[in-house]
Amino acid sequence: MLKGLLFEIFRRATIRYPRYGRKEADDMKSYEELAREQKTRESSFLSDVGDLTDFEADLGQRRDEILFKITTEMEDTKNALDQVEQLAQRLRRYLDRLRNIYQTLSK
Repeated sequence: MLKGLLFEIFRRATIRYPRYGRKEADDMKSYEELAREQKTRESSFLSDVGDLTDFEADLGQRRDEILFKITTEMEDTKNALDQVEQLAQRLRRYLDRLRNIYQTLSK
């Protein structure tokens, strides 16, 4: 009630600026107008926060996808390396057989 009374007093108050010839009360915005502007700013802010939340969720999903791709690539590379090592072992055995055949034939 006191707040409403003070608001009404300030709303009706007029301060004249002789130098500029205007009233301060004319420049003041009403409480409803200020509340509307504040609500608009809050809505805009909350919308931005919501956008950031969506962006963060998208980043988390993208991170998971990238981690999955990296893990898959690591497994593929390890498998390829194992195959190369097996091939190298087979080639060493084949080379040993060829050396043995060469030694046998060269005697």
